[in-house]
Amino acid sequence: IAPRAQPAGGRPRGPAIKRKKKAATPGAPAMADDDGVCRYEGLVLPLAGKSEQEWPNGLRIVLYMLGLFWCFMGVGIISDVFMTAIEKVTSKKMHLKNKETGKMYTYEVWNPTIANLSLMALGSSAPEILLNVIDIFAKNFFLEGLGPSTIVGSAAFNLLMIIAVCIVAIPNGEVRYIKEMPVYVVTATCSIFAYVWLLIILMGTSPNVVTAWEGILTFLFFPILLVTAFAADKGYFGAFDKQDSPYSICEESTKEEFAEAAAAIRREHGHNLTDEQVARIMMATNTKRRSPAHYRVAAIRSLCGGRRLKTVRRSLTSKLSKKLSFLGHKRVMPVDADDDSLEPTSWIQFLAAQYVVLESCGTVMVKVIRGGDLEHPARAKYQTKDGTAAATSDYHAVEGWLEFARGETEKTIEIKIVDDTTYEKDEDFFVLLSDVEAEKPADEKGKRGKCVIGDNSQTRVTIIDDDDPGELSFEVEQMTAVSTLQDFKFPIKVLRRNGGCGTVSVQYRTEGDSAIAGRCFDATSGTLTFADQQSEAVIYVNIKGVARYAQVDKFRVIVSDPEGGVRLNRETDGGEDSNIVTITIAADEETKKSVDTVSSMLAAKWEKSMIGHRSWADQLKAAVLVNGGEDDDDDDDEGGGKASIIDYVSHGISMPWKMLFALVPPPDYCGGWVCFFCALVMIGLVTMIIGDMASLLGCVLGIPDDITAITFVALGTSLPDTFASKAAATMDAYADASVGNVTGSNSVNVFLGLGLPWMMAAIHWQMSGASAEWDSRYQELDNDILGWLGDKGKRQRAFVVEAGSLGFSVSIFSSFAVLCILLLAVRRSLFGGELGGDGVPKWISGGFLCFLWVLYIVLSAWKSLSDQ
Repeated sequence: IAPRAQPAGGRPRGPAIKRKKKAATPGAPAMADDDGVCRYEGLVLPLAGKSEQEWPNGLRIVLYMLGLFWCFMGVGIISDVFMTAIEKVTSKKMHLKNKETGKMYTYEVWNPTIANLSLMALGSSAPEILLNVIDIFAKNFFLEGLGPSTIVGSAAFNLLMIIAVCIVAIPNGEVRYIKEMPVYVVTATCSIFAYVWLLIILMGTSPNVVTAWEGILTFLFFPILLVTAFAADKGYFGAFDKQDSPYSICEESTKEEFAEAAAAIRREHGHNLTDEQVARIMMATNTKRRSPAHYRVAAIRSLCGGRRLKTVRRSLTSKLSKKLSFLGHKRVMPVDADDDSLEPTSWIQFLAAQYVVLESCGTVMVKVIRGGDLEHPARAKYQTKDGTAAATSDYHAVEGWLEFARGETEKTIEIKIVDDTTYEKDEDFFVLLSDVEAEKPADEKGKRGKCVIGDNSQTRVTIIDDDDPGELSFEVEQMTAVSTLQDFKFPIKVLRRNGGCGTVSVQYRTEGDSAIAGRCFDATSGTLTFADQQSEAVIYVNIKGVARYAQVDKFRVIVSDPEGGVRLNRETDGGEDSNIVTITIAADEETKKSVDTVSSMLAAKWEKSMIGHRSWADQLKAAVLVNGGEDDDDDDDEGGGKASIIDYVSHGISMPWKMLFALVPPPDYCGGWVCFFCALVMIGLVTMIIGDMASLLGCVLGIPDDITAITFVALGTSLPDTFASKAAATMDAYADASVGNVTGSNSVNVFLGLGLPWMMAAIHWQMSGASAEWDSRYQELDNDILGWLGDKGKRQRAFVVEAGSLGFSVSIFSSFAVLCILLLAVRRSLFGGELGGDGVPKWISGGFLCFLWVLYIVLSAWKSLSDQ
C-alpha cells in the first residue's frame, strides 16, 4: 500500500489521528487510499475526473511526469514574457533638468539594485511565490500542498547547484569576482538570515504556529532588504571593491586622493597625458553588464526554440587581467643569506612585477636585482613572451643571459617599444627569468653553491596607446524640428574633438518618446563612420509630414558602442556610455490653422493602437515560427545560427504554450505594466496546474508532497535560472549577475513568497470566529505539537505551520548555505574570484557543492519518510 503523501506543513507528523473518512475534495492533500489508488482532486486536475482514478498506476505516472515537465516548459515561456515586461518597466527613463548645471539629462527611473531585488527577483521566482499565495487562498488559509517546501528546495538548488555550475563553467585560468561587494554582503547575509528566521518563528517563539506579528514582520523584511541593499549600493556601508590598479583608487575615494594619484601618474609617465589615458592606467575599463532578465529570457528561448537574443563577449581589458595563469612557473621565495643553517645562496628576481609605459616611450628599462651571497658570479636567462602585444609589431623581442659579476646587484634589460599611428587597445607582454646559476666551486664536501629565482620571476609590461582618436558628441543636446505637411530629412551633426587619429565609428539609433516611430518619424539605426582626421559627420532622420496644432512630440537619437578607440563625451547627456540628443517636433504656425485639435489627438491614439497591433502580430509570428522566424547565417559570436533539429522539436512541443501566451498584450502598452499584470495572471494559472500535477505525481508514486516539492518542482522551476546564471557567469566580466542574483532571489522568496501569504493567513485566523474545520484539524492534536495555543479542545485559533520535516529541511539548508558562502569567500581569497580558477580546484569546489545538494535531498527525504 502506497504511503500517504502529506503536505509540507499541514498534517501532524506523529501517530495518525483517526478521523472519519470522507470523499476527496478539491485542494485536499494528495493521498492514496488503502487500496493503493490515488483519489486526489485538485483545483484543476484530474481532467478526466474520477474516471481517471481507474487508470493503471504506471500509465498515470508516465502521463503526470510528462505533463509536469510540459507545464514547466509553459511556465518558463510565460516567465519569458513576464521578464520582458519587467525589463520594459525597469528600463524607463526620464528627461529632467539638472538644477546645478541647468542642462537636460536622461535619467533612469529604477535603481539597478532595487530593480534586481524587487521586480527581477519576482520574475525569476514568480512560480514558487505564486504557488504559496494560491495554496493559501485555495485551501481556506490552511497550510497544505507544495508551497513552503518548494521555496526551500528551490533555494537549495539555486545556492548549491547553480553556483556549482557557474564555478566550473568559467574557462580554466580565468576567474570572475563580485564587483559590487557591499550589495552582495547584504543579500548573502539576508539569504541566510531569512531561513534562520523561519526556524525562529516555527521552532522558537511560537512552535508550529505563525502569529500575526511574525507574519507581518516576515513580510516587512522585504522592504527592509530593499532599503539596506540600496544604501549599500550608494556606498553608505563602505566600499569593498577589488583593487586591481597599483594606484589606491576606488569609487568612494575623495577628490584629493584622485588628484594625488593622477599627479603621481603624470610625474612618472609624462605631463602630456590626457584624462582618458590617466584613467586607463588607474584601472581597467568597466563593462556595462546585462540585466538578469536578459539572461533569463535568453535561456528560456534557447530551451524552447524561441527567438535568440544576442550576447556580448567580455571586454578585452577584463581578459588581460587574468592572462598570467598560463605561465605556470614555480615560485621560489628568496633565501636569507644570514641564516647559518643554510649554505651561502643567492637569488635573482625582477625589481617590479609590472611596468606601464606609453607607446611613444621608445625603450622600457626592466631592472633585475640580485641578493643573498654576492661573493661569486651568477647569471640568469631572460626572454620575452607575447601576451596581447605581439613581437615585432608592438615591441622588439629579446633574450639572453644576464651576467652578474662578484658583488654586482643590479642589471637592466632594454626592450624597444614600437610606436605607430594606429589606435590600439592597451596591450601586454611578459619578460621571464629562468635557468639561474651561481659559479661557486665545490667545497670540501663536494657541494656547490646554488642560485634560485626570487618571488618576481616574471614581469608584465603594459603598453598604453597614445594615438588619441578623440571623442564624439552631438553639436547640441536639444534640437527642434518644425513639422511640415511633407516628409523631410532632418540633419543631426556629430562632432569629433580632442583628436582625430585613425578611422573610427559609432552606432546610432532612434528612440521614441512621445513621438511615435512610423507616425512622427522613421525609426533608423546604423553605423556612423569618421575617416582619419574627419571632424564631423551627419545623421539624417526622416521627419514625417504630419499636420499639427499644439502638439509637441519628442524623440531621441542615441549614439553608443564607439569603435576604433574613439570615446563619447562624458559631459553630455548620456555620459560615457552613450550620447543623447533630444529632438522636439513642433508644429508650423501656418499648419496649425488647418488642423483640428480633436482630429490630431484621435489620429495619435489610432496610430498608437495600430503600432500595438503590429507588435501583437510580431508576437503571433514568433509563436508560430521556430526561433521566432529569425535565422542568423553569420558564424560570429553574437549570431544565433540556423535552427537545429532540437530547436524544431522543442518548438513543436512548446508551440501550444507560445500561441496561448502570444495573447498577452505586448510590453509597449502603458510602459510594460499591462503586460506585467497579464503575464502574472497567466503564471498563476499555470502554477495552479503545476501544483495539481505535482501532487498527483507524488500521490501515484507514494511520496509525500514535501519530497515532491524539493525534487521535481524545485528542479523544474529552477532549471531556466541555471542556464541564465551559467550564461551570465561566462559572458559577464564579474560574478554579480550570477552569484548576487541567487542570494537576492533566495531572500525575496522567503520575505515575499512566504511572508505575504503567511501574513494574510495569520491575520485571517486571528480575526476569524468559529471554524469547525479548524477545530476538527487541530483541537485534538497532542500538546507537544500545539500546546503553545492551549490545551486540547480549548485552543485559540491561529495559522498552524507545523515545523516537522519543514523545520528539519530548513535547518539542513541553513547549515549548507553558510558552508557555501564561506567557500565563496575562501575562493575569492585564494584564487582572486568566487567563480572559475584552475581546473582541479574549481572542479573540487563544484563537486563539493553538488555533494551538499544531494546530501540535503537525502536527509530531507529521510526525515519526511520517517515522520509518515
